[in-house]
Amino acid sequence: MTTNQRISTYFVSIFILFSLIIVLFSIRYEKSNATEKLETQMELYAKMLESGTPLQQLPDTTLRISKINAEGTILYDNHICVDSLENHANKKEIREAHRYGTGSSLRYSSYNNQLYFFYAKKNKDGYLRIAKAYNNRSEALPISYIPIFVTILLFAISTIAYYSTSLRFRSTIKVLKQLIERVDSGDKYNFPDNEFSEISEYIVRSYQKLERTQKALDMEREKLWAHLRLSKRGLCIFSPQRKEIISNELFIQYANLISDRPIQYSEKIFDIPELFDIVEFFDDKQRDYKNVLETKTMQVHKNDRIMVVHGIVFPDKSCEITIDDITEKEEQALLKRQLTQNISHELKTPVSSIQGFMETIINNPGMDTDKRDFFIERCHAQAIRLSYLLQDISMLNKLDEGSGIFDRDEINLNEVIENVLKDVSLELEEKHITTEVTMPHNAIIKGNMSLLYSIFRNLIDNTLHYAGSNISIQINCFRVDNEFLHVSYADTGIGVESKHLNHLFDRFYRVDKGRSRKLGGTGLGLAIVKNAIAFHQGRILAKHHPGGGLEFVFSLRKEPLPVID
Repeated sequence: MTTNQRISTYFVSIFILFSLIIVLFSIRYEKSNATEKLETQMELYAKMLESGTPLQQLPDTTLRISKINAEGTILYDNHICVDSLENHANKKEIREAHRYGTGSSLRYSSYNNQLYFFYAKKNKDGYLRIAKAYNNRSEALPISYIPIFVTILLFAISTIAYYSTSLRFRSTIKVLKQLIERVDSGDKYNFPDNEFSEISEYIVRSYQKLERTQKALDMEREKLWAHLRLSKRGLCIFSPQRKEIISNELFIQYANLISDRPIQYSEKIFDIPELFDIVEFFDDKQRDYKNVLETKTMQVHKNDRIMVVHGIVFPDKSCEITIDDITEKEEQALLKRQLTQNISHELKTPVSSIQGFMETIINNPGMDTDKRDFFIERCHAQAIRLSYLLQDISMLNKLDEGSGIFDRDEINLNEVIENVLKDVSLELEEKHITTEVTMPHNAIIKGNMSLLYSIFRNLIDNTLHYAGSNISIQINCFRVDNEFLHVSYADTGIGVESKHLNHLFDRFYRVDKGRSRKLGGTGLGLAIVKNAIAFHQGRILAKHHPGGGLEFVFSLRKEPLPVID
């Protein structure tokens, strides 16, 4: 059933209901008038009888006259023998007369089953009752059906008029619907040449204005999203109830850098002790509401970084938190010079060692066989180290050249981590290192298998080389949103001092240079990790693990955004 049909049915039902109510009221009114006329007539007869007028002189000599005492016993009846009559105290006309002085009822007599109109009047001796016989109720209480017929006729005319108006209304709605459909599809529309023309033109103008506004809003929303994604500032906007409205991925990264515990939801930033001043500011301004913009800025020093946290309370009590990393970074030119120096230095050491060992062998042809084998083994070890170094430098160069070199496929991180752990299982067992992996079964991203493998392999190699023995490794995907997987890699090893945290991803940076070389590291492992994560359009940060050791928090984008050159 359509809306128009439902409306028509509804109003027609109301018309019918009101018609029935009026008809019933008219019938009752007519009966009431007829009853009142009969009572007036019987009252006149009663007065005539009380004044001594003989029954034969009454206008109607067919009346049935009864005298009843106060207990309801019939003492006299001009038509019936009173001995055979029952007590009438409970008859309707007698009860009304007892209460109001007079009473009446239309009913069949229990004596001869004849329809009578009974009228009773109370007097000093009891009751005087007058009854008039009728063949049927319509004769006793005649009803005029003319008002009823007029009422029904008027309502029928009203119903027809409404139905006609409804058809016109439905036609108008249909035209309006066609107008909206054609305007929505972009078709041209010729406005009707009637009173609906102005309304149609107004609707079209409003619709076109709304459409232009919607397109402008969509464009601004896309610009805002692009700005949030590309911004180097973590930002989150909260509702007055402090529920997240919008945030970017960097906000979660910076919040986890400040927090000692992994933060899965943006709202948890209000529980970070280091941000107490900002939270207190929000509490005060949202409680003592003023229709003005309120702001507060504070600095947080954590994990060898300086973070600027900026809070804003808007007039509608919603709020915004932005986090900026203002840690001074080395100039790009200086970084390049240091990189050149480091490469030269790192290559010089194994080359010099190989050269020295080979010269010793050449200059001593009669050297003892065991010593000669020792020098050859040392040359081989340095050659392997040099090979690893060149491979890492080549990998970094490829990552610097751009993302077009590496293919992307649908990859499950659980499989990557499982492969890495299998490859290093012997080393982990030798150092008594346990692993705990908490990853969702659908941790799938579109990325490069080789680079994803290198991320987790280099992180675990870093733990194997520098963290010590009898420790544990935890790999935890603590948040999955529409765009990113957020992962935490932590060990319970010896860790590093805070002054090193900001430099761990620098190329050739070593916490303990002498010890690192002895352990065979190239100094490029974490730099490769950082660049491989950047290839997957994520970020990585290092901080102290609450349980001791080192923790890396990083993100990996599920679906890569197009890179604009």
